[in-house]
Amino acid sequence: MKLHRFIGAFDLSKKEIEVTDPEIIKQIKGVLRLKIGESVVLGDGRGKQVEASIDSIERSSITLSIIREIPNNDPEKKVTLYLAILKKENFELAVQKAVECGATNIVPIITLRTVKTGLNTTRLEKIILEASEQCERSTVPILQKIINFENALALGYASEEKVIFDPGASAYTPRADAKSASIFIGPEGGFTEDEITLARTAGYTVSALGPLILRGETAAIVATYRAVEGI
Repeated sequence: MKLHRFIGAFDLSKKEIEVTDPEIIKQIKGVLRLKIGESVVLGDGRGKQVEASIDSIERSSITLSIIREIPNNDPEKKVTLYLAILKKENFELAVQKAVECGATNIVPIITLRTVKTGLNTTRLEKIILEASEQCERSTVPILQKIINFENALALGYASEEKVIFDPGASAYTPRADAKSASIFIGPEGGFTEDEITLARTAGYTVSALGPLILRGETAAIVATYRAVEGI
């Protein structure tokens, strides 16, 4: 039976956990209507997760006892998605699905063709948390601060695999031996020729996701999945 999962600031080193987060309490009591004796999964968002049994349900707290630790199930390959800021709904969709596909970090970037330059980070972090719970991740991906394209190239250089995606380039072949990857997805309209040249000069591979032109959010999802899975 699938157990409901909650990620929060839990101290999972203890045998007994007291949950005081009003949102989690509301989910357990009001939405899911879980009872004493039922089990849930609690995660700290940093890789540790446990199965715990509900001992008591009070108005402002829920107490649980840890039954067992659950192994970390996050992908071994650490993939950072550098994504040009898109329209609100498109960017949110891309972030949500990138989390489900296994991205470790998401870095919003501003490129020459970026139109929208602001983000609702609070909403995006909630989307990331809920997507992590939904797909049963042990670690919650980090939404980094917005940076410009050149700084993003410098930041991503430390990864073993470095790819910028551009239609018309050679087909993408993920590196099977790479333990980390930085992948760059452009805005509506794509990267400029100068940006592609700058990335190539900085040591990035220029690749395409296929013969068709994908929307930014679609490209982000496909690229993240392929980079994580190595296919």
